[in-house]
Amino acid sequence: MKPKGKTKNLVVYEKLRQGIIKGTIRPGQKLVMATLARKYNTSETPIREAIRRLESDGYVIFTPHSGAVVTEINRQELSEIYAIRISLEALATRLAVPFIDHDDLKWLNRKNGEMRAAFDKNQYEQLARLNKAFHLRIYKAAPYPRLYKMISDLWDAFERWPSIFTFIPERAASAIREHEQIIQALETADVDRADDLMKEQKKRSLEALQQYMVQRSTGSPEMLEEIWRKQAQN
Repeated sequence: MKPKGKTKNLVVYEKLRQGIIKGTIRPGQKLVMATLARKYNTSETPIREAIRRLESDGYVIFTPHSGAVVTEINRQELSEIYAIRISLEALATRLAVPFIDHDDLKWLNRKNGEMRAAFDKNQYEQLARLNKAFHLRIYKAAPYPRLYKMISDLWDAFERWPSIFTFIPERAASAIREHEQIIQALETADVDRADDLMKEQKKRSLEALQQYMVQRSTGSPEMLEEIWRKQAQN
């Protein structure tokens, strides 16, 4: 049943977007409007509008005689996004330090504890969500809403990629320890250390992700199938 207050094309858009992000709708897959209309029990008009929005967001490419096809994940684009994030998130951390209060620190410690619990239970997709919340809480403390929105948009653009924690669990353990150091720097209002720690964490994550992307691109069809299966389950 359609959620109250949402138009049909928005409902369809959100379902398709989540399917692409989760991997149940795969890169290179064709989106057939008639098939989707039957699946979502609607006319083709909301499907068409949803596909247009997905095309605008970069999730879908529309070509003559082929129709709408889910875009392939671009390794160069992902590396570029992460490189930009390194600079912006370090800047946001530096700017946030004077505004981080006791409640923020308490919340960050609790969230990092939840990450540790999720790690112990191998809940890597949950870890990714907690990690995102941890970082955005820091950046939001700075009174620079445009900077925060830029960072949030870059995080959203990264959602299509499987969580780094799912396939490189040891990176999750390191991230939790790094978060502890970041919290300490915020607590002592050490601007330079907080900036440096954030940069180093992002650089380590980027390096791990780049290594994983190389392995993924050279992997067997069976390995890639396992990757998408695991991603879709989370």
